Amino acid sequence: MPKYKLTYFDLRGRAETTRLLFTVSGVAFEDERIGQEQWRSIKHKIPGNSLPFLSIDGFLISQSMSINRHLARTFGLDGETLSQKARVDEIVEYLVAMKNKMAELPMMSDDPRTQEKAQDILKSFQELMMKACTFIEAQIQRNMKEGNGFAVGTRLTIADIMIFEAFESILATNSKALDKCVGITKCRSKVANMPRIKDYLSKRKFTSF
Repeated sequence: MPKYKLTYFDLRGRAETTRLLFTVSGVAFEDERIGQEQWRSIKHKIPGNSLPFLSIDGFLISQSMSINRHLARTFGLDGETLSQKARVDEIVEYLVAMKNKMAELPMMSDDPRTQEKAQDILKSFQELMMKACTFIEAQIQRNMKEGNGFAVGTRLTIADIMIFEAFESILATNSKALDKCVGITKCRSKVANMPRIKDYLSKRKFTSF
């Protein structure tokens, strides 16, 4: 078994999907969480000078989605057939676009320029979330009879993991955000109640994002 070491800040952020992929697969990994000072001291050694990065027996992979896709393939969580893999990728891309836009939202400020920028970004984010929810909800509903709540096929995929993770911060600030998305809500519940995930979540340290 390879030795895995994931390095990121002490946040969910761009590393939480990776942590969930390891957790649900029952694969041991070192979850290294570092501060800004430590990051500055090692940044020059890391491909792309960015976090998170994953070490696999010393082989480094940067970029969160490169890491996640590699692990999904390795753990068999990328879909069973070529058509399923394509559908999984579609869902993932909708969620990545939504999450990236959400990450652009600036902190609250009294500066009118910052507030105006925040409103523009918020509008774009809401549009991307609507697109993502519309597509994903329809896909889950089509797959409901066969998939029993999974987004694609009859088995867990990275799409389900990301559907769970991508909406965590959103629901923390607006508990009714998915009230009209019955399929997405069922999928998220299915993931949250998987024994390994449920145990992980019960012990997970709270972070705001």
